[in-house]
Amino acid sequence: MLKLGRHQLKAPAVCGAVTGESVAAMSAGVARAIEQGADLVELRLDGLRELTGWEKLLRAELPVIVTNRPEREGGSFKGREEERTRPLLEGIAGGAACIDIELSTEKRLLGRLVGEARKRGTSVLMSHHDFTGTPQPSALIKIVRRMVKEGCDIAKVVTFAAEPRDALSVLDFLVQVQGEASVPVAAFAMGDAGRLSRVVAPLLGSPITYAAVSEATAPGQLDIATTKLLLRELRD
Repeated sequence: MLKLGRHQLKAPAVCGAVTGESVAAMSAGVARAIEQGADLVELRLDGLRELTGWEKLLRAELPVIVTNRPEREGGSFKGREEERTRPLLEGIAGGAACIDIELSTEKRLLGRLVGEARKRGTSVLMSHHDFTGTPQPSALIKIVRRMVKEGCDIAKVVTFAAEPRDALSVLDFLVQVQGEASVPVAAFAMGDAGRLSRVVAPLLGSPITYAAVSEATAPGQLDIATTKLLLRELRD
């Protein structure tokens, strides 16, 4: 089972990644994610042109992960870190099941988010995205150790696969890290060569896999229906 805030989900869980330029568009995306059978949703706030009223998205029927991804890790947010992390604090106060905060976040702000999440019972998913390639498993394990030290409840490591062996390297890391980390570790590789890892990783211990609701939010992302079908076929 995967604990997200007050929610308990059967792992592996399929997360519908929702993005949009307006709150209305994102609300429609959440509805589609529910219709398509997602187990939880990720709200990519960095795609919004205007944040006013975004908190209403927290009323979704499914558990919500709140994310405001910076450009340096593949997102659209271009402002100051204080501005970027403010909606995450609002999400914690508003009862979000989980926030996704990058390990690369300024340490002072990272510590504040972890502390506030602890007070409110919000889970902290700490993430690392590498768009340049796939480091060796030993290097990725060190990253997870840093996340655990910073107080994460779930670690997420995402790399880029230029070729199939990069996807295999991520899966090798996932197997090795099971005996190293005290928290659940989600991992997969982006890119066309990494597609396989998105459906195999959940079978090797990754508690969450991400799927597109409409437009993909990362290279190589499959849609919800395809992801759930493949997972079902591989598990049965």
